[in-house]
Amino acid sequence: MRQILLLILTLAFCVSTHAQTAAETAKQDAIAVIDRLWEAMRTKNADAIKALFTPEGQLVAIDKPRDGNGLSKTRVLSGEAFAKLISESKAPEFAERMPQPQVNVFGDLATVYGRYTFHVGDKFSHCGANTFNLVRTETGWKIANAASTLEFQCERDLQMVKIPKVEANPADVSTIDGIVKAFYEVISGKPGEPRQWGRDKTLYAPGVRLVGMSLRNGKPHASIMTQEQYINGANEFFVKEGFIEREIGRTVRQFGNIAHVFSAYEWETSGEKKQKARGINSIELYNDGKRWWISAVTWEEERPENPIPKEYLRKK
Repeated sequence: MRQILLLILTLAFCVSTHAQTAAETAKQDAIAVIDRLWEAMRTKNADAIKALFTPEGQLVAIDKPRDGNGLSKTRVLSGEAFAKLISESKAPEFAERMPQPQVNVFGDLATVYGRYTFHVGDKFSHCGANTFNLVRTETGWKIANAASTLEFQCERDLQMVKIPKVEANPADVSTIDGIVKAFYEVISGKPGEPRQWGRDKTLYAPGVRLVGMSLRNGKPHASIMTQEQYINGANEFFVKEGFIEREIGRTVRQFGNIAHVFSAYEWETSGEKKQKARGINSIELYNDGKRWWISAVTWEEERPENPIPKEYLRKK
């Protein structure tokens, strides 16, 4: 009976692993269609644009007023009409970027969505939100319909950081020491030095939440963020001010393949505004049999009335 149960569990694991791999491949294929659309728009290639849509495919453009007030105007274009509009434009080269595309796959249906920025030549034009519904056909994924807002209040979009896709470094994720070391290295650097956001992303499990604790009006306040939201909010400050964060103490509790790390830290800046502070990162981790993943991080900075206890400042 135990052998039969073990066989069933093994088969279930294999099926689950295969399904996860297939789903990830489908997501990459869906995003590749959108990347090809950007390239076809850049080169104003009408045939290449049309080939990405189904015969009945269409795009809805939702034009918001330039001041952001009032009702939007809606235009509906077929895939062919959209291709004609782009290819016949006399404007300089189009450059559309969607720095952080989100993808969901449901069998033969996929959705790709996210905020975007649009440049005409070297000049910024507008921003907005894109949603693409794709269907899987005999010749691959095709755009069945799409909708885009055209907006002009774009300060936050211009700050969005494109996160490069990189493979996890085994040295970063094979041990708790390695992943905590990388956790600090990726955000640290001199003024003007790009942060390692692609490497940073490899440390986290999908759907990770980052929580920054602070006081507002004397009461505890939790700022709950995705990794992307954290990056967009912190990147400009880190790069401009030369932010360095280092570990000054660590307490680890591990049971099997789960672990909790209380990592005391100190940070400082080397730019025009010299600042420094200390606090504690509470890091939750798990090991899936192949590597360690960070599933959640919560941090709070030290205050006069809330100093870091001495036991958390011990060297690991």
